[in-house]
Amino acid sequence: LIGHNIKFDLKVLKKYGVVIQNKMYDTMVAHYLIYPDGKHGMDEVAEKMLHYSPISIDTLIGKKGKGQGSMADLSAEEISDYACEDADITYQLFEKTAPLLKEYELLELFEQVEIPLIPILADMEWEGVNIAVDFLQDYSKVLDTDIQAIEKEIHALAGEHFNMDTPKQLEPILFEKLKVTHEVKKTKTGQYATSEDVLSKYAHAHPIIGKILDYRELRKLKSTYVDALPDLVNPNTGRIHTTFSQAVAATGRLSSNNPNLQNIPAKSEDGKLIRGAFRATPGNKLLVKDYSQVEMRLMAHFANDQRM
Repeated sequence: LIGHNIKFDLKVLKKYGVVIQNKMYDTMVAHYLIYPDGKHGMDEVAEKMLHYSPISIDTLIGKKGKGQGSMADLSAEEISDYACEDADITYQLFEKTAPLLKEYELLELFEQVEIPLIPILADMEWEGVNIAVDFLQDYSKVLDTDIQAIEKEIHALAGEHFNMDTPKQLEPILFEKLKVTHEVKKTKTGQYATSEDVLSKYAHAHPIIGKILDYRELRKLKSTYVDALPDLVNPNTGRIHTTFSQAVAATGRLSSNNPNLQNIPAKSEDGKLIRGAFRATPGNKLLVKDYSQVEMRLMAHFANDQRM
């Protein structure tokens, strides 16, 4: 069974009770192994390997976003050319990539590691993860209070009210009124740089800097995680279903998106509270496992260097 991003198809079929047991070949994963850098979507791969531009799905249902339609709303006639071309191009990509996997000695990796991983990832995405929405909604109110308190402290240190989220108001306070440093350089547009890495350098120069960094961290936690995660809960399952991509990171690791469950903060106390919102199904436990310095460990193993 040949597909391009066949994991998507497995999940659609699973929804209707169809379980695939065929030997599988994923042209997206094959292209990723052969050419780790770059994009691996079917349109990009077809243009690169077949010098052909397939029909864009945007022409049928519109571009991604709130206004995008659904393939389910179209008639068979409207999507027949697109669907037939999809299958045709995928098979042509199979014929192009299969010999290259052998030539580059990637067949064993492809057949024994990457392909068996696909149904596992499909099951993981299907299962999803439980999250305590009530806890996050309550925590959002706590963060609101904390953010307002820090705002008051910053305004007191500045001696006036201003909008910290607007660089044009923040810059003159820091670099002209308080003169926290004379070292900071202006950007090409004549503005002072106020990014986190720049401000961190001058955290010792004035207490307002540390407060601004704290303010930004709490705002980011609130908007990126505490307020955003509940909106991503599937109403039918009550769980969050991320997408695990095995053909994104050139290093070979998995990536996670919508939401990215790999960058939930862990170091700060507030970050740990957000992690605590993820709950195991009753009767189960969540297990965290991580390889520390895996590249160094592999290098030491292959070098057979005992001291290393």
